[in-house]
Amino acid sequence: MNTFYIQKLILIITLVFFQACEDKKEEIKETVTKIQKKTIVDVNIIEKKAYPIWINFSGKTQALKNVSITSRVHAELKEILFQEGSSVKKGDVLFKLDNTEYKITLLQKKANLKKTQASLNLAISNVRRYKPLVKKQLVSREKLDELISIEKQLEAQVEVDIASVNQAKLNLEYCLIKATINGQIGKSTLDIGNIVSTSSSLVNIVQTSSLYVNFNPSSNVVSLIKKYRSLKNPKIIVYPENMESDLKIEGEITFFDNVTNEQTGTVAIRAIIKNENNILFPGTFVNIKVLVSDKIPLIAISSNSISQNQLGSYVLIVDENNQIKTKQITISHSTDDFSIIKKGLKINDKIIVSAINKLQNDQVVQTNIIQNLIKK
Repeated sequence: MNTFYIQKLILIITLVFFQACEDKKEEIKETVTKIQKKTIVDVNIIEKKAYPIWINFSGKTQALKNVSITSRVHAELKEILFQEGSSVKKGDVLFKLDNTEYKITLLQKKANLKKTQASLNLAISNVRRYKPLVKKQLVSREKLDELISIEKQLEAQVEVDIASVNQAKLNLEYCLIKATINGQIGKSTLDIGNIVSTSSSLVNIVQTSSLYVNFNPSSNVVSLIKKYRSLKNPKIIVYPENMESDLKIEGEITFFDNVTNEQTGTVAIRAIIKNENNILFPGTFVNIKVLVSDKIPLIAISSNSISQNQLGSYVLIVDENNQIKTKQITISHSTDDFSIIKKGLKINDKIIVSAINKLQNDQVVQTNIIQNLIKK
């Protein structure tokens, strides 16, 4: 074969080989580029487990006991024996009233009792003396009956006089006005020298070592709490408004009202919290977290993962082919932090929890698995 033709053939074969290599390089480069451009999304794998589910409310504190101290007798106020705003104990003397009149009355009642008792003793002696005479028919039966009647009347009068003496003693004791509960005492409403009457409110004592917390969730939320609660008395945590964020006081719900307010559709709930350091005052507005359940397995997801369309609530999931799919869901209850899913999701579904504004159905993505975003 002519040398020229051989060289030309070799040149053609070489050009074809290098062109094929270049085409293969371009194909590989294009494939790598496509892989590199895959969107990475954060996903959470659905589990059915017992999350600690908390619900947030706002409420107001109330004194466990709020007692208005009044007087049981009329008298002049002589002394005030407490420091306003201090703590007092049950039985502490708070006020002293002028007791002169009540001392005199007690002496009179005791004297009347002694006089009646002397008359009764004489009547008893007369009956004893006349009984043998009647048996001997020396005196009439009618005279003895009369003496017995006088004895019975004097016995009754002695009981009346004893009651009068006891009442006089009480009135004398009532001139010392005492605290009826433990608590923090307020400001006296009367000054020394005023005449105190039984209608006078002298001071208030509030028991603040424990406080009621009242709040009014909707009837639907109350039904949810009752349905899922894992404790008879659900736990609460109270965060005082406008105070340091790490301050919290624990307590428990002790009362659910049995009716719904027709005007607001809410149900009254009351809890009790410990306030041993008197951090809170009655009438303080507080934030409340109620522990609904931490033992009942359920499907719950972060509310931030849920979007809305014309069909209702939905989430985006990544299927077994790493493609994005839309899942319509039904929510049984939702808060700012979490949503309990009634229908639409199943265990091991991968829901997208990162930004979804540029994602589309059937788009192939890479997944980055993260923990559930429900706040504890």
